[in-house]
Amino acid sequence: MIINWMSVGLVILILIVWFRRMIIKVQLQRLNVPPNTPLSFQRKLEYVKQAEQEKHVSALLFLTIFLAIGLLLTTYGLFQMEDQLHVVTERTNQLKDELYTLKKEQKQIINKLPIKAYPAKGIGLKEYPWDDLFSEENREKQYEIESDLSTKVSPYFGLSTTLIVLDIPTQTLNIALAGDSGSEENRQQIKDNVKAFAKEAKDVSKLTQITFQMNLMNDKEKKKTYSCTFSREKADEEFTLIQEEE
Repeated sequence: MIINWMSVGLVILILIVWFRRMIIKVQLQRLNVPPNTPLSFQRKLEYVKQAEQEKHVSALLFLTIFLAIGLLLTTYGLFQMEDQLHVVTERTNQLKDELYTLKKEQKQIINKLPIKAYPAKGIGLKEYPWDDLFSEENREKQYEIESDLSTKVSPYFGLSTTLIVLDIPTQTLNIALAGDSGSEENRQQIKDNVKAFAKEAKDVSKLTQITFQMNLMNDKEKKKTYSCTFSREKADEEFTLIQEEE
């Protein structure tokens, strides 16, 4: 920071000196001496011009030195900034590695936890401001609901990601749930939870379809996928299971 201010100060000083020398030079060049001017005055004027010319040369030397100093300071500042950027980059990479490790450990811990039964009172699907999603395609509100839903359903579906798909012309929406429960032992509980989720989702009038997909690991550590789809045509109807793959 100090180096930057010093560089700016040198540039300002160079400009001040240069403008001052230029003004003096222009003034001397515009000075017209009448033919009948005394010889002594003409000599003094020539002396002044010569003295100012020497000052121009001296000023030019000083400006060159100032420019060199400014260039050195700027170069040093760039090297220092590059070092700081390298440190920040290294720290960022380190934080990314730590975050990846934490996420991996978190996933392992969550995968070991048993899947809970879906609460009888639900998770409050009806309370979300679904109508706001259709007002000028409120993406910020959509991301907020998706993130909150993913957190709420994790105890009942395992690690989950929620995606809300809007259909603006028909004013309807779909909810897609995807995740990893970690164990095939949770299959039946997950199936029951999905049905309970679909039952609670009846109160969301604009919701027309629910898609669910979950990765399951068996005893031989082979991955299997369970998926199902619920749908309805009218807002007051119950959701019907139209597709299920195990």
